[in-house]
Amino acid sequence: MSKINAPELVTLKMLRYFHRVAEVKNFTAAAEQLHLSKSPLSAQIKELESLLGVELFTRSTRQVELTPYGQLLREKCEQIFELVNTSLEQVAQLGRLDRNHIRIGIMSSLFWMGFGDILKSFRKQCPDNELIFQELSPETQKVALAHQEIDFGLVRYADTLNLPHLIAETITSEPMVLALANKHPLARRKSIDLSELKDEPFTLLSRANSASSDLIIASCQAAGFMPQLVQEMVEPNSLMAIIAGDKRVSIVPQSYASQPWPRVKFIKLKQTIPADICLIYRPEMASLPIIDSLRDLLKQQIKTI
Repeated sequence: MSKINAPELVTLKMLRYFHRVAEVKNFTAAAEQLHLSKSPLSAQIKELESLLGVELFTRSTRQVELTPYGQLLREKCEQIFELVNTSLEQVAQLGRLDRNHIRIGIMSSLFWMGFGDILKSFRKQCPDNELIFQELSPETQKVALAHQEIDFGLVRYADTLNLPHLIAETITSEPMVLALANKHPLARRKSIDLSELKDEPFTLLSRANSASSDLIIASCQAAGFMPQLVQEMVEPNSLMAIIAGDKRVSIVPQSYASQPWPRVKFIKLKQTIPADICLIYRPEMASLPIIDSLRDLLKQQIKTI
């Protein structure tokens, strides 16, 4: 294929017209779908072929077929259209963020940590923007970010270990602790080694919703045993209710202890299992001026809880 003398003359409209003909393999049908007559469509295709210096179709009275050049261009057009659409969506997304609502995915347990105060502080600092919190599991947040259904997410450390297409920043550091009923034989201990839990029945949060449970299991294995996982719960409230009334144990973020759970005791672990709260977002969000205010506010407010 020869070099294009004037590539700037190849327009997106030409490529869309070409792609429609390539899809239906008929100029008349393509023209109808594009809401124009056959003559200007044919003229656009001929101009495109002239600029490229190749024939894109072999024409007959019944239908047209793609030449090898046409087949290659069809594949490239699909890539071009996807790039254009994605780019326009990202620009529109950034414009919307600068003007209006900022959607943040948040785990249900973080609502215990004073997010009403965060909303008030953000309104004072950024009166032209509004924070909208959406209660979503960490795994759902990752999907929602990929589909641009939320702008930022707040997850735990373990949920950031496999994020090839997202940025993760630590907002505040926090360890895991042991949670058990206050009548459990181990409840009087001030600290405990993970290895001492090898015979205890465990209840954890669902591994399908949060990677923290996988991190807990891996930590137990590093301590020399595979935990006896008897049940997985979806909601933290349900998990704590199970622990309060049973002989089971769990390992949870230390901030859970800030709530007045009846009949539940929290004990420090001798091993460190991180439960840091992290902000996650798509790379294109990093250039937004609003992100500095959001990051600083979250660090300031969550740190004081």
